[in-house]
Amino acid sequence: MPLNLKFFYLANQCPHNCYLLARVKTIAWRERIPLHLFDIWNDPATCEKYRIFSPTMLIVNDKYRLHGPFTAERVIAMLSDEGVEPREYSVRQGDDVVRGELAPITPESVLETAATCAGADDAGLCMGKSEWVQEVLRTTGLKHLGYTHAHDGKCVGGAEFLPSTLVPYPIPDKRESNAFLTCSYLSDERKDYKTHPLERLSQDLKTWGFDTLSVAASKDVVFPNGPMSWFEKKGFTDKGTLITEELHKAKIHYLQMSL
Repeated sequence: MPLNLKFFYLANQCPHNCYLLARVKTIAWRERIPLHLFDIWNDPATCEKYRIFSPTMLIVNDKYRLHGPFTAERVIAMLSDEGVEPREYSVRQGDDVVRGELAPITPESVLETAATCAGADDAGLCMGKSEWVQEVLRTTGLKHLGYTHAHDGKCVGGAEFLPSTLVPYPIPDKRESNAFLTCSYLSDERKDYKTHPLERLSQDLKTWGFDTLSVAASKDVVFPNGPMSWFEKKGFTDKGTLITEELHKAKIHYLQMSL
């Protein structure tokens, strides 16, 4: 099969998308191989065709699927079918709930997430994210898209959502009163930074008229939103497997909670 790369990204919803887009373009140029780019923000047909359930997905040679950030070295190796043996791993999520400072997700607040979400303390890396949030708020009339969570002066993650009717992924139960978690991070072996923002967001969603909150979460690995067991502890019900990603022997499940 001819070498090729397919990169799928949910606009600028994830701050990783900006630099990963540049990275994959550079790889394709240097290796002289075809690159196909898909902004899936308003493209549910492509998400259905390729079974995309996360804001960042790379498919190498139409065989190997990578969720989340990737290095140039790994992609180049995979183009030659190196390092592609399935590797199962599990991420742990601590139960020690941290209750730091919450800030509504707005065009301004997301600029403070650069170090955590983009890997460098440069607000410019989150400018695309800021513009995306601004556009979503403008078109939906929502006050915010969730909460960022800071502890000891550092962003440690948060909980972000969209109305499920705006989500391009082929998820079940797309309706106006079902909210969908686009991002729930960070997982940590000792601390639970995710509960506090999720609780606050759930309260707001119920006030705004949503009656359920859903999420696509990996059973064991980090991307997307793993591990799934954490959501079950928080009252989410497993509604079934959406896809199995063979590269990490990872199953992505659809979960939902009544508000």
